[in-house]
Amino acid sequence: VEPAKAGVNPKPYDFMFWTNLFMCLTAGVIALGLGEFTTGLAFTASNPEILSKIIKFALCSAIGQSFIFYTIVNFDPLILSTVTTTRKIFSVLLSIFLKGHSLSPTGWSGIALACGGILSEMQAKMSGKSKQHSH
Repeated sequence: VEPAKAGVNPKPYDFMFWTNLFMCLTAGVIALGLGEFTTGLAFTASNPEILSKIIKFALCSAIGQSFIFYTIVNFDPLILSTVTTTRKIFSVLLSIFLKGHSLSPTGWSGIALACGGILSEMQAKMSGKSKQHSH
């Protein structure tokens, strides 16, 4: 609210940039304080093949974070929560069916509850829209 009063109109990606910059600086300071910074650099230097994996991970994280910011700005946090939960459910199901992993009965109960919540939310939205159209 304050920046808007000063005539500055920050964009969502400005917030993303500054948040990531300060988190990077914070992680660097903590790594230096714990003596892990040089250890990390030494590991990367002795295992250069990991650098491409770190870069791929960073790019995927940035793209995913961009989608999250886009969803929050153009829709609402509830939609983001639904999308995120649905993605996690599908990740678990794909892991089970494609990789042969197993899930305990409690885990299956959690999947069922999450799916029930999403379906309930969809049904509530649909019934709300149909009421609006009937007026």
